[in-house]
Amino acid sequence: MNIIIYYLSKKIILQTKTQHTDNQNIKFIDSLNKTQILDIFESFIASDIDLLTFESDSIDKGFDKLKKAFKLIYAAGGLIDNNNKYLFIFRLKKWDLPKGKLDMGESPEEAAIRECEEECGITKLTILNELPSTYHIYKYKGSFAIKKIFWYTMSTKYNGILVPQIEEKIEKVEWFDKTQILDIVIPNTYPAILDVINNLN
Repeated sequence: MNIIIYYLSKKIILQTKTQHTDNQNIKFIDSLNKTQILDIFESFIASDIDLLTFESDSIDKGFDKLKKAFKLIYAAGGLIDNNNKYLFIFRLKKWDLPKGKLDMGESPEEAAIRECEEECGITKLTILNELPSTYHIYKYKGSFAIKKIFWYTMSTKYNGILVPQIEEKIEKVEWFDKTQILDIVIPNTYPAILDVINNLN
């Protein structure tokens, strides 16, 4: 299975090696070192090109190469359902889902519940199932990091006041039904969040 990694609106695909015509934007990552991978990435994000493809003999081998070039950070979050309304946060002028980094020794499931509670002021969360993880790259301590986010569908009967975590730059926390998600969230969110939303039936 391919891995998709986002950088803002750009997309990087890591896939197994296939037969293809010569394409300058398909790179065989197994033969690259850390500096070469970062140089290719920085040229890509400075260009007008929206897609970069890395190929490898195996996904695991290719991802090991990426992990050596980028800092890998783990986070977890939730798509929370309350009677067919779903919880979203508004942060940095975008609609987003509650999520955050794993603490030392914490499981992804524990982190997802804790972060959703902290960011939204919500309680009584129950994990229903795990969704596909998402990946995105962002600037980190003078270089770049890949963040892997474990996602879970959750349910709650909580009907109290929602409290945005201001120190995390969250301005609003709101419940949206599917029509509102289509009209309000989808036009103003991140590509990785769209991937999570697509899991809604």
